[in-house]
Amino acid sequence: MINLQDGRLPLSVVPERYDLTISVDPKQGRFSGSVAIHIEIRQSVSVIVLHAVELDILQASIIREGAGQAVSKITVDPIAQTLMLEFPRELPVGLSTLGLSFTGPLNRQMKGLYEARVGEERYAFTQFEATDARRAFPCFDEPGLKAAFRITAVVPQDLAVLSNMEVETESKDPAERQKTVTFKETPRMSTYLVALAVAKLTGEEERIAGTRVGIFTTPGNTALIGFSQEVMRACLPQLNDYFGLTYPLAKLDLVGVPDFAMGAMENWGAIFFRENRLLVEPGKASAMMLRGVANVITHEVVHQWFGNLVTMWWWDDLWLNESFATWLACKIVDDWRPEWQSWVEFARDRQVPFAVDALLSTRPISSKVRTAAEAEEMFDALTYEKGASVLRMMEQFLGERLFREGIRHYIAAHQHGNADAAALWKALAEASGQPVPEIADAWFTNPGFPMVTVTAADGDFRTIHVEQTRFLADPGAPAPDARPWVIPLRISYEDEDGVHRQYVVMKKRHEEIRLPAAGGVRWICANGGELGYYRTRYDPALTAALRGSISSLAPEEAFGVLDNTWVLTQKGEVAIGDFLLLAEKFRAHRIRIVVESLAGYLGTLNDRLLLEPDRPRFAQFAEELFRPLADALGWEGRANEGDEPKLMRATALWVMGSVCRSHALLSNISVWLEHYWNDPASLDPTLVQAMLRLGARLGGPERFTRYVERYRAAMAPEERDRYLQAFGDFADRRVTPDILALVLSDAVRGQDIWKPVRGLLANPATQAATWSFIKGHWAAIREKGGTVGAQRIIAGTKHLWRDEWRSEVNDFFRDPANHIESAERTLAQTLEFLSLGLVFRRVQQEPLSAWLRASIPL
Repeated sequence: MINLQDGRLPLSVVPERYDLTISVDPKQGRFSGSVAIHIEIRQSVSVIVLHAVELDILQASIIREGAGQAVSKITVDPIAQTLMLEFPRELPVGLSTLGLSFTGPLNRQMKGLYEARVGEERYAFTQFEATDARRAFPCFDEPGLKAAFRITAVVPQDLAVLSNMEVETESKDPAERQKTVTFKETPRMSTYLVALAVAKLTGEEERIAGTRVGIFTTPGNTALIGFSQEVMRACLPQLNDYFGLTYPLAKLDLVGVPDFAMGAMENWGAIFFRENRLLVEPGKASAMMLRGVANVITHEVVHQWFGNLVTMWWWDDLWLNESFATWLACKIVDDWRPEWQSWVEFARDRQVPFAVDALLSTRPISSKVRTAAEAEEMFDALTYEKGASVLRMMEQFLGERLFREGIRHYIAAHQHGNADAAALWKALAEASGQPVPEIADAWFTNPGFPMVTVTAADGDFRTIHVEQTRFLADPGAPAPDARPWVIPLRISYEDEDGVHRQYVVMKKRHEEIRLPAAGGVRWICANGGELGYYRTRYDPALTAALRGSISSLAPEEAFGVLDNTWVLTQKGEVAIGDFLLLAEKFRAHRIRIVVESLAGYLGTLNDRLLLEPDRPRFAQFAEELFRPLADALGWEGRANEGDEPKLMRATALWVMGSVCRSHALLSNISVWLEHYWNDPASLDPTLVQAMLRLGARLGGPERFTRYVERYRAAMAPEERDRYLQAFGDFADRRVTPDILALVLSDAVRGQDIWKPVRGLLANPATQAATWSFIKGHWAAIREKGGTVGAQRIIAGTKHLWRDEWRSEVNDFFRDPANHIESAERTLAQTLEFLSLGLVFRRVQQEPLSAWLRASIPL
């Protein structure tokens, strides 16, 4: 066994350049290759350690000054995923060339160099992040060990081949029906950014801001690339300007990959996408689809600078890539399409990391990584959304201009190299004059986030007392002894002169703040614009004043009032009846994130807490909340109404059908389905998903058969995804075995296996059968879905709110036969979510029933 310090290779030998040749015919299911790694030996060694896994090493040698030396022993460690080469004589300091030849399998788990299928066609693509370049060729597979790459691919003549750089030479061998394509040498970059696509590809190219931009996909999908071209025309020039540095390569390809585990991968010069994040059907795409595609494309293009040009040293600082790209993508898209209200949506989307970060099993944004599995675990909501939220908070505090100036200095100083968090904080501090390292430290190295509690003297809100404590979702958990956060408090308040906002930097656990108000203060919001990554709680007088001033609040602030109350209700700190009284204040509300959040809260109560005899009363309560909005919007789209009414109409349709169970509405679903199937243009695309899901809830075997037919015939990725999600909503238990059989059939791609399974786990009618199926077919599920699919299915078991199921989830996934190493933290968090759900039900189920009986007459 090879013992590595903290999972990292020794720095006695580092790579300078790879001359890599890979021969791959996807129909054969294997590949072979050779690599000459030009290395610098920094201190004399007799052993060289690099990475390799699931490769057969056929030959290894080293050449120095024209003289070769054979390897005396080759040791492969599959646990450490390393390859140790021992030499008969010590290798002196200096430059040498390490030569290796190898073969390996094209796997079906969507990692390394893997096989993807379209019908009978077989293709090969790469996915190397975080630690899977070592599955394709022996290499020094760490982000800090950058090198240049000169890549040659030998592939069947009828297939296209793309890589990071432009083609330098191409030759054909008609006798072997092969071609050899050599690409220009890359700049210095990390191994996880190397890309290779071997497939039948079609597409279009154009010059945007001086760069040749190509969008490619498998045959038959070229008509779906128009919107992606539009996004690129918008985002690439904006990013050139933001960074003050033009995109550094000659070309940038965007490639739709038919089997892809993640949403997209930022390979330098050749970004790979899951098809539903690149391909859009003109005139038939929902508002959600357009926003999703725009955000993902922009996110990946941001990485071409932040992540590719400047790279973190090690996976501890993965957030330097992902947090930044998540934040800046939102900023760029908001500048491009301000009517989409991206920052308002961002306030809602933070609830995902908030939920995880309120657990005892959370972690700091920057966390220690020692293994490949731990690196894979880092791709979560904390790395992406929490980090982006903290960056947003800091940018707004420092000021957008000064923040950008600091980013420009950081990129210019470290381009083509590696950097860490300290370098970023230093650049931002120099640009802004603010103590950025002091502010940033706890946010990125502390787990969790603060709850800011605000109290005021009776009748006088001008002087307030604020206290910070770490927020935990578990009401019975002892408060951990965490360092105080340095919090840029953004306080909104209204006095006689109107609404004001001001910053106060809170450094201690307790502070007193005097507001410079004109006369009396009517209300206070201690997280103005919901820009801060913290939750807020108020004393009774401040709470009453805030709830009585909803109409004066910014959309994000109104949402914050509702969401913070919901979270405290789940803990049992707020009575469920008080939460429902607050919800009533949002009757007919027209702020979309509030409408969508209300729908989510009602859905949770309906599916998880509601006693069956109380269902009619709860339906009536929900209808009183949503009927005015539904009547105002109607079910027909209106010319030039924009996206906001469309999205709220879809939410209202779902609530009125699934919670209110409106007979008048549900009786029309079958008619609408037939109209849609006969003429897709008859229904607003944004309404289709809710309609299909309601159709599934009402349907049985015959409707399931129709859905499967439509799913198989669908050409656009969004249309396929609509049916995959709707499969999880069938409440007729006769259909459940057929859905689960479909999941393991060739009809559902490995990348999509988790989508219907998670829906079925959340569906009260099907979760028992689905959990039994998972236990009985876990090996097949894991094999087909890969580790990413397995993680997402494990996370989906958080809906199994029974004590016995929680025990089963724990025992089953901790069994070595079923364990997924890269899902260790996912499992811990899932078990904690399950426990919290059981507490919520135990604390609030009976009070909910009592409130409904007392407040809602039938």
